[in-house]
Amino acid sequence: MAEVLRLDEALARYALHLKRRPISENTRKAFWGDLNLFVRFITREDTSATARWRVADLRTEHIRAFLQHEENRPGANSPKSLERRLTSIKVFFRWLRESGYITQDPADGIPYRPAPEPLPAYLTDAQVEAVMRAAEALARAPKPDTRPLAIIALILETGMKKSECLRLTLDDVDLGERLVHVRYAEQRLKFKERSLPISRGCAQALELHITRTQPKVRLFTCTGRNLEYIFNRRIAPPAGLDSLTFEMLRWTCAVRDYRAGELDAEAMRYKFGLSPVGWSEMEAKLVRLLAQTAPQDVRAGRA
Repeated sequence: MAEVLRLDEALARYALHLKRRPISENTRKAFWGDLNLFVRFITREDTSATARWRVADLRTEHIRAFLQHEENRPGANSPKSLERRLTSIKVFFRWLRESGYITQDPADGIPYRPAPEPLPAYLTDAQVEAVMRAAEALARAPKPDTRPLAIIALILETGMKKSECLRLTLDDVDLGERLVHVRYAEQRLKFKERSLPISRGCAQALELHITRTQPKVRLFTCTGRNLEYIFNRRIAPPAGLDSLTFEMLRWTCAVRDYRAGELDAEAMRYKFGLSPVGWSEMEAKLVRLLAQTAPQDVRAGRA
């Protein structure tokens, strides 16, 4: 039998649970802020009423009413924000059920609405080959630039973010073991740290860049904006592309990994440095991307 728990007690215990979870401070604030909006709605802004509510009294109808209120109120937020509100509520009720405070999850049956958010751009296999040829040609030109080849090869294989790539130091790269270490100085982001394997070809591209530029600390000293300017002036045109960005390279890596099916959900989440919620959002986009381009590649029920 589930413990009889007041709502104020549940909120206090959930706050401690969020503090212990390996998530970023922004994610923690989003979960807590959305949940408090829901609580204020059902208690009609009377926060003292949480002592009179039991978590077992919370119903699916309360959640639906809150979501409808958020959607219809003046100055309503974007569909993406509404989707995040529902995610925050689902996480709270799932925690209540898994902790034994409720026997049924009232949020479980509430589906997400498809958000009209544009899907990210990524490269086809043929475009990847064209981009790599252009980057290799630039790296071996009379006035060579090895940065695009090293970065493009690295992100296509590791899927790391632009900010992570630009923070890399010589100590983060182990060419002998063919590993790249993504590190964070902030304690709250330590859960994003990871060690990612790279191929011999990628290691050779990095070695070529290091040999030519002789970096002291940072592997790439140029800003992300300047690098993308080079991508779009020196790589995209000969590759037959309108544009090329760090984000396109990261999503290309994600699409290729997901399509191959060799990494399970936890391995994908680790590789891309995501929280459980972040991975859930990425996977939803990957399913939509592959459904649009190659339905046979969509894998249902990935572990």
